[in-house]
Amino acid sequence: MAITGDTKRHLTVRLAKAAGHLNAVQKMVEDEKYCIDILNQLKAVQSALDKTAQLMLKQHLNTCVVEAVKADDSERVMEELWQLLRKGSDEDENPLELVEEPDQKKCCS
Repeated sequence: MAITGDTKRHLTVRLAKAAGHLNAVQKMVEDEKYCIDILNQLKAVQSALDKTAQLMLKQHLNTCVVEAVKADDSERVMEELWQLLRKGSDEDENPLELVEEPDQKKCCS
């Protein structure tokens, strides 16, 4: 089932706000703003995206999953949900490494 009506409007507004915040973060990086200020803005972006995902999941559970259960297709939707929940929980194969540049000024000094 597609996202429609009020849910679509709410998701669109939330995503537009998150995109605006993310653009501001990019500008902060380009302008070499203080690390903690950038990290605080990134947390705000992540929070906005998390709330958007929660709304999307609620919509999915209330519509698509209910319909699938009624159609005796619960195994498929449960597997979809399980795969969704597992994403991002696997250990990163390429952990981030701090790259020190010799002439790089320190942001906190």
